[in-house]
Amino acid sequence: MSVNEPDPDARGPVNRSLMIALTGLMGLALAMGVGRFAYTPLLPMMQTDQGMSLQTGSWVALVNMLGYLVGGLTGKYLTGAPVRNLRLAAAGIILSLAGMAMTDHGLLWGTWRLVAGIASAWMMIMVSMITLPRLAGSPRLPGIVYAGVGAGTLLAGLLCAVFVGLGWTSHAAWLSLAGVSLLLAIPLWTVFERSWDQTAVVASRSQGDLPGAGVDPAVQARLWRLVVCYGLYGFGYILPATYLPAQARLLLQDSWTYSLAWPVFGLAAACSTLVVGLVASRLGLLRSWAGAQVVLTAGVATPIVWPSMTGILVASLCVGGTFVVITLVAMQEAQRSGGARSGLWMARLTASFAFGQVLGPAVIVLLQGRLEIGLGLAATALLVSLTGLVWQLQQDGRKAVGI
Repeated sequence: MSVNEPDPDARGPVNRSLMIALTGLMGLALAMGVGRFAYTPLLPMMQTDQGMSLQTGSWVALVNMLGYLVGGLTGKYLTGAPVRNLRLAAAGIILSLAGMAMTDHGLLWGTWRLVAGIASAWMMIMVSMITLPRLAGSPRLPGIVYAGVGAGTLLAGLLCAVFVGLGWTSHAAWLSLAGVSLLLAIPLWTVFERSWDQTAVVASRSQGDLPGAGVDPAVQARLWRLVVCYGLYGFGYILPATYLPAQARLLLQDSWTYSLAWPVFGLAAACSTLVVGLVASRLGLLRSWAGAQVVLTAGVATPIVWPSMTGILVASLCVGGTFVVITLVAMQEAQRSGGARSGLWMARLTASFAFGQVLGPAVIVLLQGRLEIGLGLAATALLVSLTGLVWQLQQDGRKAVGI
């Protein structure tokens, strides 16, 4: 072998890690970008060709959020075999997408979206469990994994814009997305190895059977505080993420222009995660989380003080550019601090976020649709969460210097 010729054995681990990261990207694109979020750009199509009322559409969306909460609460019981359960969840999402294409009944819509919500939460937990420990040595590769959320959102949004332009029905659109999801799922079988499940079982049993085993009580208390902060973030995020598109729809009479807004949101989400790894490696995970939440809070407050299309655009970029970043660093923190029980803490984070998501629309209903007050409450929740993060950073700093 020439001295200038690269050693294939040296390249092997790097290529393998990149393959794992790209497979994780496809998994989250399937779970979140298509499985969960494709409903947003498809909703106007369903309202047009199936006569779905706003009330029914809101109910179906709420059921999906409840499913995500159920998935977060039950995901901790699936962490012993993450690869197997990831594949089962992927199959559930594909089935739910195909099911949406084969019905025009509100109850069945809700049932299929419930399945999608549960399965997408499971996939978020399992993908995080599988990829983060194996990519811990590279600050950039975890960002590739979580770029899948934005990439999937971008893909689903662009496809739906094409479907609208071609005059397709929502039935055809749902079925096409099921086919796309099937393609995205293939690497989950060809790259992720079932033998990794045995590794997860051995690591878990080595720390005992109790939920908190293997984690220092002080570390557990710290993680619980982060779980609460993450739930407040979920509440603060869901209101602008849900209602900013509705405001944009009122201001944009051109349905084609509006249909491009969702892909832009996804593009911002994908790009942000690709750079956060380098930032987090310098600032640390919690500082990166806090910084992203400052931007998110500013974005939520923008439409309150600047109620215009420009204000909504700024808010959308702030929200789209930070919401996956916060998820990434929170999951990395759970993986770093949770030890062999990191999967349990990832599930708790997911459940906390889902609870905040469910609570957000309920508050809007209680406020009788007064969105400005709702956004104010969302910004307040984000500020409280940010305060908790800053306090935790101070505690970590004192502990580091032995105070």
